[in-house]
Amino acid sequence: MIFLFAMIGAIVGFVPGGSFILIPMEVFLLYKIISKYNAFHLGEFLGLAAALIGLSTFLKGLATFLHPIIIIGQIANSLVAFFFIIAFGYMADQHYSKGSTPRR
Repeated sequence: MIFLFAMIGAIVGFVPGGSFILIPMEVFLLYKIISKYNAFHLGEFLGLAAALIGLSTFLKGLATFLHPIIIIGQIANSLVAFFFIIAFGYMADQHYSKGSTPRR
């Protein structure tokens, strides 16, 4: 699931201006991971989502500065999106998997 989200994120990140579509997608990934382990608590989810949105916006803003460089900028944005989603997704999955049984 995380790799699929990362691949979609890399494709969306390649489109100039499309990287901000990634933020709702990343929050949805967080929700899916939390739900997978039956660990949903609204306050915790909102706090993590806010932190995720802030960090994601910052990283996407940095990557946007490379967009004027044809092709290289889009590739850099895609790589940032891909690796951020992979890192975040696996960290969240590992965090919520401790002491939980996944829901099927």
